[in-house]
Amino acid sequence: PQSAFDIAKNDGADVFAIKIEQSGGLFAAQRVAAIADAAGIELYGGTMLEGAVGTIASAHLFASIPNLQWGTELFGPLLITEEILVKPLDYSDFELTVPDGPGLGIELDKDRIKRFTRDGSEKVTQ
Repeated sequence: PQSAFDIAKNDGADVFAIKIEQSGGLFAAQRVAAIADAAGIELYGGTMLEGAVGTIASAHLFASIPNLQWGTELFGPLLITEEILVKPLDYSDFELTVPDGPGLGIELDKDRIKRFTRDGSEKVTQ
């Protein structure tokens, strides 16, 4: 947000790409959007090619921003070969549907996630 404010104050951009990771989280990204809106800077909802959880968090934030003049790109999960959600994200007609369930509206598949965790039994020796 501080960088966004400095750029806006110096009329240094026509468009901001908002990314939750780059901004420092959801609340900070929302602040960047508010700064852009106040300064008349157009917005684009970007991605750091995160997986399903980060992508859907971004989707919820972007859905709450009234003016995303340059749209969004939230295709990270489409590049991942293994699913970790009980129900995959709904991509259809070139859009990502924002789930309306509790929390982020997604449910992690604990058995699938377990496959990617380390149990600590293998220690690296040097």
